[in-house]
Amino acid sequence: MMDSTNKPLKTKKALWLILWAFIGGMIGYIFASGAITVPENADFSFSLVYEYDLMFALLALIVLVLLVWNVIGLSQLNAMHDEDQYSDEPMSPKEKLLGTILKVSSYNTIVTLLWLVLAFAHALGAGSPRETMQTYMLVNMISGCVTMFMAIFLQHRTLVIYNEVYPDRTLNLKSNSGKEAARELFAKMDEGEQWTVYRSAYSAYQITNVMLIAGIVLFTLYSLLFGFTPLPIVVLGIILLVQQTVYYREVAKAYK
Repeated sequence: MMDSTNKPLKTKKALWLILWAFIGGMIGYIFASGAITVPENADFSFSLVYEYDLMFALLALIVLVLLVWNVIGLSQLNAMHDEDQYSDEPMSPKEKLLGTILKVSSYNTIVTLLWLVLAFAHALGAGSPRETMQTYMLVNMISGCVTMFMAIFLQHRTLVIYNEVYPDRTLNLKSNSGKEAARELFAKMDEGEQWTVYRSAYSAYQITNVMLIAGIVLFTLYSLLFGFTPLPIVVLGIILLVQQTVYYREVAKAYK
């Protein structure tokens, strides 16, 4: 009975595999035949005045929106009374707002870090910029550093409020090890909360697999269009291997 149920699923997977193999073969043939070429004067620097200024302007705008959102959310949390936390609903309005601001704070830190490292890589990387761009790059790097400090401060304030709202499962902000602090927090959760973390982690694991494979395919196409660029493909492949190794190692621990 089990085999008969799994047969349609296996057939569907096999058909999808054949389809994707056919599509991959067609793409490889098209690029190898030279049917698609990129003009020599093509410019993908996303710039108006300075090189990559549109990209950095977009990152700055996203960071600004998230910073303002984080600040407004923290002020609203501070204005809420503690009695709002207790209600018949699964989550009180204060807890819902706190959950939103925790996500905003995390996104803000990630995007700000991306802005900062891109700014330094652009300014200090190989191929020194023109003298006319030095002021632009200096302002870009300083802005990235300032917003990074602001993002870290706001994230810390958000976690302090989290500890105030949930005193029975606080996050040790003074710990020298983030991994140890996360373990302590996980140990304080009940079974339902731990199950939610497990399910969320597995969903993140699955989507990360898909994104890594998509990234490898994307950079492969990039190499076909603009010249062989192995480093991003190799890095994503190593990350995928490490992730799979960690996953299977943790699974093996459960059966020892």
